[in-house]
Amino acid sequence: MTIKQKDILHFFAVAAGVAALLLLANASHLRLDLTADKRYTLSEATKDALRRQPSDIFIKVYLEGEMPVGMRPLQRAAKDMLDDMQAYSGKRFEYEFVNPAMGRQKEAFYRELLRKGLLPHTVQEKNAEGGVTQIDLFPGAIVSLNGRQRGVNFLQLNPNISPEENINNAIQNLEYLLISAIEELGRKELEKIAFIDGHGELSAAQVADVVQELSAYYKVSRITLRGDVGALSGYALAVIAKPTKAWSEADKLVVDQHIMRGGKVAWFIDPVTVHEDSLANGHMTFGIINDHNLNDMLFCYGVRINANVVQDLQCALIPVNVAPAGMPPKFSPLPWTYYPLLFPSPDNPISRNLNVIKTEFPGTIDTLSGAGVSKQTLLSTSPRSFVKSAPFYVGLEQVLDNINTRLYSQGAIPVAALLQGEFSSIFQRRMVSSYNNGRPFSFAAKSVRTAQVVVADGDVIRNDVMANGSALPLGYDRYTKQVLYGNKELVKNVVAYLLDDSGLIALRGKVVTMRLLDRARVVQERSAWIAVNTIAPLALLTLGGLGFVFYRKKKYGRKWGVKS
Repeated sequence: MTIKQKDILHFFAVAAGVAALLLLANASHLRLDLTADKRYTLSEATKDALRRQPSDIFIKVYLEGEMPVGMRPLQRAAKDMLDDMQAYSGKRFEYEFVNPAMGRQKEAFYRELLRKGLLPHTVQEKNAEGGVTQIDLFPGAIVSLNGRQRGVNFLQLNPNISPEENINNAIQNLEYLLISAIEELGRKELEKIAFIDGHGELSAAQVADVVQELSAYYKVSRITLRGDVGALSGYALAVIAKPTKAWSEADKLVVDQHIMRGGKVAWFIDPVTVHEDSLANGHMTFGIINDHNLNDMLFCYGVRINANVVQDLQCALIPVNVAPAGMPPKFSPLPWTYYPLLFPSPDNPISRNLNVIKTEFPGTIDTLSGAGVSKQTLLSTSPRSFVKSAPFYVGLEQVLDNINTRLYSQGAIPVAALLQGEFSSIFQRRMVSSYNNGRPFSFAAKSVRTAQVVVADGDVIRNDVMANGSALPLGYDRYTKQVLYGNKELVKNVVAYLLDDSGLIALRGKVVTMRLLDRARVVQERSAWIAVNTIAPLALLTLGGLGFVFYRKKKYGRKWGVKS
């Protein structure tokens, strides 16, 4: 065999070996993720969820076509994530990137995307001619599975952080948003959620938006307890949304035994009642203690809702007539410190990466020490807060008063908390034979491990209702006409966390470290870096060329003083 034949044989042997390694890596889903934050590695919960799905999965991503440069990292991250998911699902997983602006019927197509749950984002960018171009974006996807569809919004715009941080938060949540949609659409049996009625809770219209959202993935019912211990049988979660009337001990026992048997509860409780109808009519009103008769029950579980409200300099706006007396009304939006905008905790997957949460006359909570129950704050005030105990006076003229900022010296006051562990029944030392409408039942004094969420404001879950009876989106701001607040996402995360049995909610804790340029240094050192990036490569090439010539001359040239 000649040397040439050996070289050819060696080349083909190496090529065959490399090809075999690539095929093996592709078949075994081998991925090498060398990033410190493992941004390209799917979690085991995601892999298991993909393997469990027997049906075909199809995802349409609306991140194609003309878009701002800042949106490109989200587009690349979505494609990388979908490629990895496809590798673990095989032929049962397909995706497509679509430009929503293509086609003649653009407006009709936009309405269809809105109907499916995708929210638009309008971005204005300077064009080459120096003008401004308006771009309509739908940064999200439609997930199709089992004949059902779900809209997934990647981007939650938080006005309190930079656009780069908003994009980074979207990238961090991609895996959770996509796999949770796949998991929920793939469920054959939907878990049941009960919105409890009968104690002056929010009406069906006032929780219509969040109920509609949850109804796509759970069976949501509105029930009255009537002292029947079995009323919550079969329900995984009970939601108590802003009761304004006193609970009977019989109804309290129903919820207590639901918890003792491992059921979950989400409490949205107003500690103070303020009749805002009087304010709307230009009159004053008072904040009085809300006698819902649930404080002893919550205290037993490890949390106390205090009879007060929080005022905060970081707050929402309300329309106020600023025209002088006798002049035509002139309404202007002014800050109303009774409507604080709360900070979600970054330390829990329920609240991580959420927009600020709008509240109305929220109270404060204290978590109590207790064996077997852990507590974690989910929502808290800004560093410029003030607590006012009930009863207190409320009048719209307070909007126009000069605010004494020295009073607003408290900060990070808890308003919502997560409780997890084994709870003790408040009825364990009481005679319970007369309850359950006189029928015998099996009483449990200690719970299995379960969880509850307590929010000291019932309006967190309440959507506004228009005059025609239709519900506005939860978290909608009437003045900007956009969904600015994270209330709906918070409620969805609370439900997902409490009902999650596969660990997918933990994916919201995934952190992708931002590595952004220092804008101040970019401006200050721009000329120097342009010079370095322009001259340095040329200098290196020149030095390399001279060095190579010198090396060849020294090695192959005739030595000085030696005659040929």
